[in-house]
This record gives sequence, structure tokens and C-alpha cells, in this order.
Amino acid sequence: MNKEIMKALGFDQHVEDVENGICPFCKKVIKIEEFDDELFLKEYKISGLCPTCQNEIFNSKKKETNNKNSL
Repeated sequence: MNKEIMKALGFDQHVEDVENGICPFCKKVIKIEEFDDELFLKEYKISGLCPTCQNEIFNSKKKETNNKNSL
């Protein structure tokens, strides 16, 4: 995560949350041991999202893509 870019875009609170080990979406305290998948851990290092929020975001995107493809 590029802190300067995020702050310049108005995401100061999100940056602060991630720095404090808090998921910027659900505000849950992050516990590294919750990451049982290397890909989830890699995404956490980019976005600061907990595994639950990653699942919700990426699974909903996958469903949207699948629905569009089936039309």
C-alpha cells in the first residue's frame, strides 16, 4: 500500500486503520494467524483487508462476472 497516494486520495482513516492492525472495512482487529492462504496474506499486505472481507469482496466480484458471462 502506498500511504502517500492513499492519503492524497482522502483515505487517511483507512491508512491509519491498516497501520494499527485494523481491517479498514469491518474494523476487526487483524490476527496474522487467521491467514491460512498465502494469496490472502499477500492481499492483506496490499489492502489491509481481513480474510472475511477479502472473501466477501472477491467472491461477490466473481459472482458478478459469472452472472454476466451466463447472459
